[in-house]
Amino acid sequence: MNQYFLPKTGWEFFDVSRAYGLGILIDVLSGDVEISDMGGYYLIKTSGEPVFHRIDDIFTYFGSDDDWKMTLITIQRSTKADLKRGVIKIRNHVMKLFKDLDKIKEILKKFEKTEIKPPPVIGRGSQTLYQTLDLAATKGIRDEILLKKRYSEGSNINVSIEDFSLSIIGHINYTIRRFSDVGMIIVAPTPQATKVEDSMEIFTNLRNAIKGVHRAGWFPSLAQIATNLVLEELRVEEGGRFAPKFSSLIYGVMMRTGNQWKPLTGGIFPLDFLHRIAESKEAKDVLNKWKDIFEWTAFRKGYEDLPTALANFIANPSLSNYERYIRLHLRNELDKNRREFGSYEKKVLEEVIKNVGI
Repeated sequence: MNQYFLPKTGWEFFDVSRAYGLGILIDVLSGDVEISDMGGYYLIKTSGEPVFHRIDDIFTYFGSDDDWKMTLITIQRSTKADLKRGVIKIRNHVMKLFKDLDKIKEILKKFEKTEIKPPPVIGRGSQTLYQTLDLAATKGIRDEILLKKRYSEGSNINVSIEDFSLSIIGHINYTIRRFSDVGMIIVAPTPQATKVEDSMEIFTNLRNAIKGVHRAGWFPSLAQIATNLVLEELRVEEGGRFAPKFSSLIYGVMMRTGNQWKPLTGGIFPLDFLHRIAESKEAKDVLNKWKDIFEWTAFRKGYEDLPTALANFIANPSLSNYERYIRLHLRNELDKNRREFGSYEKKVLEEVIKNVGI
């Protein structure tokens, strides 16, 4: 068993995408990779030894032109335009790194040490870290502003080309990126004994299921992604039992103002409640009902209240949120002019409420 340790910098999105990128690289070379969030670092385990002549297989994870456009939207500006010169230049730099076997060996050696090294220092390196890779990079490092000195936005955030390359490959393959008329939502789950082989299929299905940002806003979009993700986890049960593959969702939301993208908000969306529901034989079928509610209301006007209440309940399963959601659900069922989603059986409600806090 070979183990690799990737220390966190504290930049959540940058860290998780680097972990996935390193996991993909090791899976290409060794196979049978498992990625886990261990708190202060990410652990990547494999039972195989690296076979370096397989390195060209890494380019199957480079995605399409559209993936690069969305991942670097702050310099691409528009997904409808051809790839901008700046995006092509960055992609070529990343490709050059992964073609350099000596660099690849250095990367593996850097992370295979049994003692956990200090994380890379943010701000040092030759490659700009863009807003889409971590919202915290948006404004750059502000220079010290002294009394009567001119205001400065500061310089760009720079990182090493090695860390950047791992991050962008992880970002392309392990994030859900969806647009609305005014913004963009970026979501990545944190790994929990996540096997690369299983998770790639999960993400393919998840991307196909989530067509865009929910009409009710970015928060119901997060709940929709979370619900679909847990259903995918159920589909790949191990040994007939439910084994969660992800522990939470890291997300960032950007708004478009003219030709510029600005950060709106970011954070962590919990999966604990959905996992407890998935573990219940009586209640797990309710996940399909919630999936149906989010999916059907996603692009229909007049239904914004129901998915919003459901999203708040999933993220914070308190008694008050539960009551609000159930009232809206019942009101919807009694309105002959609205689409019915079906009532809940008593035993299902009782099982759900066992996981509801005060």
